[in-house]
Parts: sequence; C-alpha cells; structure tokens
Amino acid sequence: MTRQGKGLKGEGAGAPQLEATEKLLPVGEFTVNFATAGNGSPLMLLHGSEPQETWRVWEPLLAMADTYRLIAPDLLGYGRSSKPEETPDFRAQAQMLRDFAEKLGVEKLSLMGSGWGGQIALEFALDWPESVGSLVLVASSYDKDQLKRLQKLRKPTMIMFAEDDMVTQLKAGYLLRDAIGTSRLEVLPSVARDPRYDFRMSHRLQKFRAPQVLQLARSFLSNPGAMVAEPPDMENELKGKELRKEDERDGAIWKP
Repeated sequence: MTRQGKGLKGEGAGAPQLEATEKLLPVGEFTVNFATAGNGSPLMLLHGSEPQETWRVWEPLLAMADTYRLIAPDLLGYGRSSKPEETPDFRAQAQMLRDFAEKLGVEKLSLMGSGWGGQIALEFALDWPESVGSLVLVASSYDKDQLKRLQKLRKPTMIMFAEDDMVTQLKAGYLLRDAIGTSRLEVLPSVARDPRYDFRMSHRLQKFRAPQVLQLARSFLSNPGAMVAEPPDMENELKGKELRKEDERDGAIWKP
C-alpha cells in the first residue's frame, strides 16, 4: 500500500519541492509503515520514544532527499506500524529494522537516530556492523551494556546535543563520545528559551534546531572519516609506541 506524503520545500528560496511517499511493508509477523524519498545512498531515520512520535518528526530534514535515499519507518508500536501488546525494546526494534532493510534490498546504510532512535541505531550497528557505514546520533539515549560494547564499534559517528537538554542530558553525549573512539560531539547552544514550549524542546533538535542539524549531518555524511578522530588515550598509546621505537633505534633500554 502506498500513499503520497506531505510535500516539503528544500533548503533556501526557490528550492525544488520534495515529497515523501508512505508505504506499508510486511516484515515477519509485523507490518511496518515507512516514508521514503530520494534516490541516493540509503539513510535510515529513526524517531524517539514519545507516544505520538512517527517518521514525521524528520520532515524538517526532508531536504536531504536531494542527496540520499531517506528511509524513515514508524517503529513498532508507533504511527501506522503494527502495535504489539507490549512495545518491543530497543533490541527487538533493531532486529526488526535489520529484517526490514533486507526486505527493502538494502545491504549497507547509514543510520540517524533521535533519542531512543539513537539507541536503536547503536544496537543495529553493534549487531550488524558490516551493514552500517556511519551513524548520526541526535540527543541519543543509550543502554549501559551498550557502553561496554561501543569501544569495538569503530564506525564514524556524529553526536549532537543541546547544552540544556534536560531529557537525555548533555553528559550522555560525552559518555557516548568517549565510548565510541571514532566519534565527534557537537554541542549546540541552549535551545529552551521560548516560553511557548516546554523543556523538551531542547531534546527535539531536528525540529527546533533543524538548520543546524541539517548542516552538521550533511557535512558529516559527505565525508565521515574526515570529521572524527581516535580518542586521546589511543593517541597517547600510539605516541608511546613510536617513542619506544625511537629509543630502541638509539640503543636505549625501555623500562615500562
């Protein structure tokens, strides 16, 4: 089943009209509703855990369809996707998304997740690293067990947080940055200054800071490896190895 989604203008005046198409796809015992737009490299967009969230939280970033094949599903329990009696956890969501990608014929993709969607993206990348090119995490949550595994992730990762995020909190951004060696953290200035909205606006960066998120995501995804670096401890370890080689060449005795 297919239906035309809402048409949105791209970046800047006079930009072409970009449209997303909604579809329903059976995946195992479930039915997944998703929107797709564009024809470039696959980029899957994963929304968060608030009850009313759907793929439409990504509408402000639909302009990226001029470069990427955007795939934005409603997670299980949300939107027009199947609603099991109990909403599947992040591990089960990741497994569903793996099956979903295979059903679409997508062998390798990048993942962009907001809030809980970021945690699901991390689980997907940890379990099927060969299928993931890079990650963009927007105010992402995480599981403590994931932190122990992230040292082995080795995927270029962009992490974005607002400095006044009171939902996930900025410290989560630093923890993720330190756990993922090949990552970069971008801290956006305070967001929650508009009295018309509650404190959660600083957690919804793709809506309330769409231009900045769009610019950072575009820059990163165009050349992920150029924007990340090994963590300081790895740099020091490599420097130590080089110094040891120099001492050995000079005949010095190395004592740890």
